[in-house]
Amino acid sequence: MATIADAGTTTDPRYTKVAIWLHWLIGLAVIVNIGLAMLTEDMPREAHRTAMDIHKGLGMAILALTLLRILWRLVHRAPPLPPETPGWEKWASRIVHFLFYALLILLPLSGWVWMSAADRPIDFFGLFTIPSIVAPDKLLSDTMHERHEVLGLTMLTLVAIHLLVVAKHQFIDRNRQLSRMNPF
Repeated sequence: MATIADAGTTTDPRYTKVAIWLHWLIGLAVIVNIGLAMLTEDMPREAHRTAMDIHKGLGMAILALTLLRILWRLVHRAPPLPPETPGWEKWASRIVHFLFYALLILLPLSGWVWMSAADRPIDFFGLFTIPSIVAPDKLLSDTMHERHEVLGLTMLTLVAIHLLVVAKHQFIDRNRQLSRMNPF
């Protein structure tokens, strides 16, 4: 009888189709959300508010997709890295994956707590309102605003590093790393 630890054991060098599509959906949503947060600051008030409504809804979608991705990953192991991958790269890969998952959870949660503490409900694309998870609290709202921005800048930095490393593997090392996550 197979156990959860045995599930998803593979020698296939590619991730599963579900993992690949979740990776790209989450990645694109994160990039759009960073753009919405950073590039709309100087917009007129109403346009900025609309962009931030999209930012908040997308943040909640990212949280849900990330939880789904983590559940998928628990049952479907990541494919092994190529045997020629240096040990330090394997170690760095594990750390970066952990940091991404932590940020993909902490960023939306910090925004959710911030909006709850600021008594500003999150509208999920006009479909429903996300309930508050804390009572209104000005000090907590201000603190979470600052933390959310720091986490966002950390995510931006990690995304930039990730993209540079992907480019290194593709164009300098010319190895098959990118094909592991290519949806086509």
